[in-house]
Amino acid sequence: MGTRVAAVHFSDKTFAGVPQLLEDLQKLADDHESADIVFLIGREEVPVYAHRIILMTRCKSFQSVKRSEICRIPGCSVSPSAPGTPTPIRLPQFQGETFKQFINYVYTGKIVLQDGGVFEMLTLAQELGVEDLQNNCEEHVTSTMSVLNACTFLAAAMDIQDRASSGKGAKSFVDRCVSFVGENAAKCVKTNAFLNLPKESLIKLISSDCLALEEEDVWRAVVNWAKFHAGVVQRTAHWTEEERARVCQHLSGVINHVRLLLIDSQVFAEEVEPTGAVPIEMSLERYRFAALPNKFKEMPDDHRLQPRVMLKFFSGSHILSQDKTHLQRVLNQWYGSVKQCWRLIYRASTDGFSAESFHKHCDGVSPTYVLVLGVNGWLCGGYSDVPWGKSHTKGAYMVSDKSFLFSLSTTQDTPPIKYDIVKKPYAICYHQEIGPIFGAGADLLIANNCNANMDSYSNLPHSYDGENATTNSLMGDYNFTVADYEVFTPVSSSK
Repeated sequence: MGTRVAAVHFSDKTFAGVPQLLEDLQKLADDHESADIVFLIGREEVPVYAHRIILMTRCKSFQSVKRSEICRIPGCSVSPSAPGTPTPIRLPQFQGETFKQFINYVYTGKIVLQDGGVFEMLTLAQELGVEDLQNNCEEHVTSTMSVLNACTFLAAAMDIQDRASSGKGAKSFVDRCVSFVGENAAKCVKTNAFLNLPKESLIKLISSDCLALEEEDVWRAVVNWAKFHAGVVQRTAHWTEEERARVCQHLSGVINHVRLLLIDSQVFAEEVEPTGAVPIEMSLERYRFAALPNKFKEMPDDHRLQPRVMLKFFSGSHILSQDKTHLQRVLNQWYGSVKQCWRLIYRASTDGFSAESFHKHCDGVSPTYVLVLGVNGWLCGGYSDVPWGKSHTKGAYMVSDKSFLFSLSTTQDTPPIKYDIVKKPYAICYHQEIGPIFGAGADLLIANNCNANMDSYSNLPHSYDGENATTNSLMGDYNFTVADYEVFTPVSSSK
C-alpha cells in the first residue's frame, strides 16, 4: 500500500526490441564514465550522473535554453568544468535517492511512486519539465489518497513546498490534503500517519476551518499527538513532572491554534487545564468567556470564536466540499444558527435537470437553501423561508421578508456577499415549467434543463439588492449554464 509501479509492457511483436532497448538505456544510466553531466543533490551534494543528449530529449528544462546555457532549472547553479569532465549542476533543494529514481525514469520510463516522496517527484517533474511523470504523480495522489495516508501526503507536500524553488505545484496538493483530512478528520486523527505529522503540518491542519471535529476532539487529537512525540503513554492524571514537561514542550506553538474558547467548560476543567500546557492568561480568558460570552460577541472577527465546519451541516453536498467546505459556516451564519444541520432533498445531476424534477422534490418544502454551480465555476444561490407552492395559475409570487440571494464565488479580497430582499411581495416565484425563481425580474432564475442551455439568468438588482449588486454579481454574466444545483432544508423540517 502507498506505492505504485509505472512500467511499460509490450505484447505486440512490433515492439519486440523495446525490452532490450530499455535494458540498454538502464546500462547507459549507470555508466558514469560516459556521462557529461553530474547533478550534485542536497546539502551532501550526492552525485547523480547523466547524459546531456538524453536530458535534452526528455526534459524541457534542457530544451529551451540559450546557446550559452546548460539548463533552466529553478534554484540550480551550474559550475564550469575541466575539459573531458562532467558539468556540475547543483540542486540543494532535493534529496539524492528521489533524484536517482527521477533520472532512472528519464532513461527508462519506469518508476515506483511512494506516498512519502511523490510530491518531491512531482516537483522534479515540473521543474525539469517531464510532463508524463508529472501526470503519473498527480494521478497517484488522486487515486490512492485515503484515511490511512492523507496525513503522510500532507507532510510530504508541505516539506517539498518549503524546500523547492517553485512550490506552487505542491501548494495545490497541500490544500487538497487539508480538505481531505478535514472531511475525514474523525478517522484520520486516529491513524499513525497523523501521530507522525511534523509540528508545522499539524499546525496547518488544526488552523483550518474545515476540520470536521468538535473543538474538544481537536484538543484530544492534539494531546495524543504530543504524547506520541514525547513518548508518554500514561493518562494525564498519572504523568510525572518530567513527562508533563515533555508533553508541554511539544504542545508549545501548537496550543495557540486550538480554539480553547469553544471547548466545553467541563471538558476544559477536567481535560485541558490538568495538562499544565495552557498559559495562565489563556486560561483566565477562557473563564472570562464562559462568564461573559456576550462581551466576546463584540469581536465577531476573532478567529478563536469561529466554530469549525462540520460536514454534517450540509451532508451529502457535492458543491460545498473540499476547498468550499468552509462556506457551510457562512451559510449557517446567514441562516442564524451556526450549527444547523441540513438534509439534501434535490440534486440536479442525480435527480434530473428538468423543472419537473425540481418541483417534484422541492415543492411545499421550507425553508430551503438553493446552491447553484455554474459551468464557469461560479457559485451562487438563494435562501427562502417560504415554499415553492402549486397554484391554479401557471405562476405565482410568494411573500417573504427573510429571503436573500448570495454569491460565494470569492477571491481573497472579496468575501461571500449576501443580497437582501427589498421587494417583499416578490421574494420567490412558482412556475411549473421553470426551476427556482427568486424575485420579479428575475433576480435569479434557473431554467428548465439548465445544464443544456443558457436560458438561466440573473437580473440583479430588482427585488433583491446589496453592495455593488449587478447582473454579473451572481454568476459572472447575465445568462449562464448550470453545471449542477442542490436544494437543502433543515434536518428538523419535513416535507
